[in-house]
Amino acid sequence: MADLCVKNIRKVSFNILYEVFFNKKLLNDVINDSFKNDALDDTNKAFVKRECTGVIENIEYIDSIINKFSKIKSNKLDKNIIVILRLGIYEIKYMDSVPSYATINECVELVKKSKNNRLAPFVNAVLRSVDRCEIKIVDEKTKHCYFRTYNNGDNIVLNELDNKNIDYKNYDGALTFESVKVYATSNYKEIIDLNSFKDGYILIEDASSIHLVDKLSECIRKHIPINAKKVKILDTCSSPGGKILSLIDILKSSNIKYEALARDISESKIKKIEDNINRLKAENIKVEIKDATLYDKDDIDKYDLVILDVPCTGLGVIDKKPDIKLNYSDDKKFSLVKIQKNILNVSKDYVKIGGLLSYSTCTEAKEENEDNILEFLSNNKNFEKIYEKRIARNDENKCDGFYMCIMKKTS
Repeated sequence: MADLCVKNIRKVSFNILYEVFFNKKLLNDVINDSFKNDALDDTNKAFVKRECTGVIENIEYIDSIINKFSKIKSNKLDKNIIVILRLGIYEIKYMDSVPSYATINECVELVKKSKNNRLAPFVNAVLRSVDRCEIKIVDEKTKHCYFRTYNNGDNIVLNELDNKNIDYKNYDGALTFESVKVYATSNYKEIIDLNSFKDGYILIEDASSIHLVDKLSECIRKHIPINAKKVKILDTCSSPGGKILSLIDILKSSNIKYEALARDISESKIKKIEDNINRLKAENIKVEIKDATLYDKDDIDKYDLVILDVPCTGLGVIDKKPDIKLNYSDDKKFSLVKIQKNILNVSKDYVKIGGLLSYSTCTEAKEENEDNILEFLSNNKNFEKIYEKRIARNDENKCDGFYMCIMKKTS
């Protein structure tokens, strides 16, 4: 971590961005850790989150401004200085609520408290030049989110939304849903502040993920002989648990008995699943730490449905996680492809004959999607594809980029 000790809100933003830019950490992870350690109120948290996300979303444009006004190009600047300039330029360009003089003064103070205090006049000159010569751009983005009601809570949720005058609408994109209604709102924070959210009547999940769950429930009814038995489900890369929790709620509403097991690789990931299970009061679901790439002979032929939402490059959710583009590389993609193939080949034996294997990613890279499935089906003739869909991240679909393939084990 860089040597800065001035205690202001920009120090928090600085530290977060420094970790993302130079220690290759994920933005959401660093923000969550920072909010645990820093005593920030909700207003300051919102400021930091907007600022850090905005800097990353607009980094190419911000760096082009630095290169216009600085004799030293952005890729040659000291690490501390480049982060401070990016913060300052984002505020000047995109945040009209913050006076430019305040931004400039605070950024200069950050430099003065660092080991590079001799560069304070340089930062001051660059930011003042930007303020004088560039037209401000107002950032009008809001955090859009989709949600579905849970535990038969449709009336409870919609009544609270209406009473609080919170705008929402039915999902109006290109996807279809058989078992659930999907709602859209432009204010994520208002949703998670609702009593109905805290009481377990709302599950926030993107429309593309809900579409997969909807199809899984349809395939269970169509392909698995249910009768009086329990449908056994394994979700191998589950955190934070949205897919399996959404699925078991649909099954419960359809009076289909089930047993569910959610796994992931670390204690922190399992904690996220458990938090959602507790909030939603979900039943008949267990959790355990397990690496999905490691073969478990005790799981052979045990499950009616195995869900693989595998680690991926995440290019389909780049609007929500703009730091993905900072860490993306072809080498990383192909290392993930190896992991994806491994998880597929390990998990196939866990499926009962007649059972289902679901493979999905939140990326649009063909190498991580269709190519993996084509190779898998070529090597495993006892599986057949029963549903496949690539969902593009565009205005028609109105959701994250996503890929899904549901396969049936025939012998």
